[in-house]
Amino acid sequence: MRERVKAARDYLSSGISTIMVRLFLIAVMLVLPVAGSSMSIIQGLNNSLFAKRFQWAPRSATGNIVFVAIDKRSLDTVGTWPWPRSIYATLLDKLIASGVKDIFLDIDFSAVSKPQEDDLLAAALERSGGGVLLPVFRQQEAASSSQTAVTRPIPQLLQNAWPAFANVALDADGIVRQFDLGSRLDENPTQSAASALGRIGSSSGSLLIDYSIRPDTVPTFSLSDVMNATVPTNAIRDRSVVVGASAAELKDFFVVPVYGAIAGPLVHVLAAETLLQNRFLKRFVQAPLEILFAVLLIAGVISGRSIGIVTMIAAGLTIVITGETGAFLLQSRYGILVGTAVPWSTLVLAWMLALNERVDLGRILVAIANTEARNTRRLMRRIIADSSDGVVAFNSDLRIVEASESAKALLRAEIGTSLLDSTDTTIIDIVRRLVSEHDAEPGKVHSALVDFSGSRGSKVSHYEAAVTISPIEQPDGRPRGLRWGFAGCLIIRDVTARHDYEERLKTLSERDELTGLLNRREFASQLSTLQCTAFVSVLDIERFSSVCATLGRDAGDELLKAVATRLGNAFAGDLLAKLDGDRFGIATPVTDAHPMEDFANAILKLFQEPVYLHGSAVPISVRLGIAQSDDAAPGTLLNAAESALDAASALSDRPWSSFDPQIAVRQARSRRLERDMRDALRNRQFFLLFQPQIEFTSGRLVGAEALIRWNHPEFGLISPAEFIPIAESSGLICDIGRWTLFEACAEAAAWTGEFGVAVNVSAIQFERADIEADVREALSCSGLPSSRLCLELKESAFLGRGGSVIAKMRALREAGVVIALDDFGTGYSSMGYLADFPLDKLKIDQSFVRRMNGNPTVFEIVRAIISLAHGLNLAVVAEGVETEVEAEALHCLGCETGQGYLFGKPDEAFRMLSDWNVPIRVSAKV
Repeated sequence: MRERVKAARDYLSSGISTIMVRLFLIAVMLVLPVAGSSMSIIQGLNNSLFAKRFQWAPRSATGNIVFVAIDKRSLDTVGTWPWPRSIYATLLDKLIASGVKDIFLDIDFSAVSKPQEDDLLAAALERSGGGVLLPVFRQQEAASSSQTAVTRPIPQLLQNAWPAFANVALDADGIVRQFDLGSRLDENPTQSAASALGRIGSSSGSLLIDYSIRPDTVPTFSLSDVMNATVPTNAIRDRSVVVGASAAELKDFFVVPVYGAIAGPLVHVLAAETLLQNRFLKRFVQAPLEILFAVLLIAGVISGRSIGIVTMIAAGLTIVITGETGAFLLQSRYGILVGTAVPWSTLVLAWMLALNERVDLGRILVAIANTEARNTRRLMRRIIADSSDGVVAFNSDLRIVEASESAKALLRAEIGTSLLDSTDTTIIDIVRRLVSEHDAEPGKVHSALVDFSGSRGSKVSHYEAAVTISPIEQPDGRPRGLRWGFAGCLIIRDVTARHDYEERLKTLSERDELTGLLNRREFASQLSTLQCTAFVSVLDIERFSSVCATLGRDAGDELLKAVATRLGNAFAGDLLAKLDGDRFGIATPVTDAHPMEDFANAILKLFQEPVYLHGSAVPISVRLGIAQSDDAAPGTLLNAAESALDAASALSDRPWSSFDPQIAVRQARSRRLERDMRDALRNRQFFLLFQPQIEFTSGRLVGAEALIRWNHPEFGLISPAEFIPIAESSGLICDIGRWTLFEACAEAAAWTGEFGVAVNVSAIQFERADIEADVREALSCSGLPSSRLCLELKESAFLGRGGSVIAKMRALREAGVVIALDDFGTGYSSMGYLADFPLDKLKIDQSFVRRMNGNPTVFEIVRAIISLAHGLNLAVVAEGVETEVEAEALHCLGCETGQGYLFGKPDEAFRMLSDWNVPIRVSAKV
């Protein structure tokens, strides 16, 4: 009796379950037509079907619109971006001359360019007769704002062009499927570029783009070909032209159906082609028909219970094929887009409803699940057995229940044996630790990773083992004994190749690849851990670059290896390094029997014999810098040795030098000043002082020399004698000299009268910088007459330069600038160039002026200099005049101008001028 009641209960439960599934499927079939159109998955399926139908019925473009592409070749031809607008002006003239119709420049002209460039483009637009469209864009004013603003070309360009909206509308998935016909601009209806090129009158609303029109059929030419007149005239005559970007660098690309990413201008062309070919794509409300279709399917399934499953599947396939064929024909011939995702989804639900009518769906699902579980177990066994990694599955008794063939070979174990009897002790320890953790927290997954090594004959292999213990759910939902509550997995991977690669990388990171010695970083690291007193030396090969230039780079490499070999033989067991270039590092313990000089001589002796390169004996010499570990902190030992090497390089009579803290401090200060110098120029830490220049005859002020000073925020005032050589060695003298020139001209422009200003120009600045352009710009910006500017050059600017220097000097003199030779008499070839170089003034060095009184020889030298200058029609300025006696003597000898402490120390311009009662034009400086 009880069995009958249980059977009846099971039958009733099964029947209720089947009815609930049936009602659920019917409800979904009726709701889907109403709600499906708003579901992203349905929209995505419909869009994919639309794209496939476009792809199956391709069309060619009419050819009435030509695309002139700004491609990579065009960008490389011009070399800059954005282009000068004169290029577009030239392009418009060429297109108009070829007889094109409308021209759409898909270029943003909303920003003002150079005035002359804007004028050229505006003139070209005027010559085009109003046949050019320029883009306007409607954009959000802010990311969180609904307010929009219109970005348009500058008014100067719109005077003779038509505005056209060029916005590209993206769907929610980021794909372009439609285009706007226009919008309102300043309350006036304005067409989009597509509607203007498509020659329709509407300027409101939007249409779908027909992507059956193939972009590769649009006539396309490179802009560089159009500019070079290599495009046939008949290829663009009587056609509309769209000019826009196609180069990947300009990033003007949009994702579209069928073709993926295409250039933005091509989107406008395809939209215009849609209008030209009258492909006005249409969609209609399908929900009523879809509901009717669902009702018919439900009625057919319920009334056709006797129909076989195969017959119903065949009928469904027939409906799908017929429906898709009809939708394809409507779209390709009449431009009607029919979404079939909802009907076919409804058809799938109808098939499931029919299946539920005939069988117990729940039992089918259980059977499917059981089959999948069995297949999964078989698949997992096959995966484990065939895995290249060693895979072992074990139970709570630590017995192996599954193992791959590779694991069996590695562990020399079989299924059923204990994991503890056949595994490396490292793995055994990890397994035991994880079992203990599982006993403490049986509900968690416990895992660990361990490395171990093993031998295969004479070769050592390295392995990585991952051990995982996972809790398993018991059938009754309750945990069993401690050793029945988990399943374990051991995965062993051979990482020998990775281990060897890491060792190789470690070696490469620590060693120089050419010589095998330590590299700079590792050498410095090991120096910082030295526990004993040591000599640290840095060795530099003299004239190494000459060897490379004469014998080749390969010979240079051989020389470096030969040096490394000699050092390795002599200092075996000591720290040796190839630092960089041709520098080597040596660190050896200090012994009382070997002082530093013996250590240096031992190294130098190694290189008394020549090195044989490619069969030739090449003599080499080296220089050394040596520091003792007691002289510097461990982390600065290498820097100390290099400081000593720099000092040795400055000596000509000694090939080595020991570390001198005072020299190191000066070197560190020089490096610090070099680092700070660029910031000093940017932060206006430099300033100018002016020293007056006085005419001896009248005693009046005739000019001043601009002298640069540096007020360092930490070191205070720094002498030019210290920072100018640093600036010259680093190349910053060009920037500093340019700043000095501009500041001096601006300051002198405010002086009343015709007072001149003298500016020193470094030989490096005169050679490397465009001194002519700098002078023209400084004079133009300040308004200072060129005759009031004097450039003072030292003799080093002339040595070995000849023609280039003469050309620059003549150009400056032709511009009216005065050229003076500074510090005359202290150079090497003064007489050789006085007759050849275009000079206006000669400045006598202060070393002669200060010694001429009381020293007849120097007095005669000064007399000769002044006489020589007058013979060459050069004015003479004497520097360093400090006493009335000196001034009187110079005046008697015929010197025109004096400069020195007698007349005033270098001072700020306004104080210098006030001392000589000279007013300043304030407005001139402003």
